[in-house]
Order: sequence, then structure tokens, then C-alpha cells
Amino acid sequence: MTRLSSLIILSAAAIALASPALAKISVTGAEKLCKEHLSSQEPAPSSVKADKEATRATGSSFTYLFKVKVGETTTKMLCTVDRDSETVTSVKPA
Repeated sequence: MTRLSSLIILSAAAIALASPALAKISVTGAEKLCKEHLSSQEPAPSSVKADKEATRATGSSFTYLFKVKVGETTTKMLCTVDRDSETVTSVKPA
């Protein structure tokens, strides 16, 4: 019984201390930050959509691929959000 109890306690501790669980901002919160940042650009885009399949997360940041439509032109943009500072750190064409 003590081996099983120890294993359960160690597993619970590992889950509780996992870095994604300690992140200050969520995936959807970071996506919202990027969307707001891209929507505020001039000229104002008529559409800003995230490609959910292309979303990437590391221990320190989230990276999103957005399709930004201005007039008849659609551009793919990469947006990076820092997890600790909860700010958009990079926006560049894909």
C-alpha cells in the first residue's frame, strides 16, 4: 500500500507543478490579445481569423497563425505572445 500511496502523491505533485499549469495566460486569452492587436492595425482589417491547427505553445510563449483580410487581400501573419508578461511580443508576415 505504501508504494501505491507514494506513487499517487508523486504523480499529483508532478501534475501540480507542470509548467503549463503555472502559466499566467491561457491559450484563448493569448489568442484574444493577438486578435485585438491585429484588429487595431491601419488600415483596419475586415476579418481576423486564427488558424487553430497552426497554434504552437512553448514554455515561454504562444505562437498563432492568423489570416488577416484587408479589402480583397488576405495576408497570413504570425503573432507571438509572451506567457509571463502577457503581451504581444512579435507580429510578422508568415
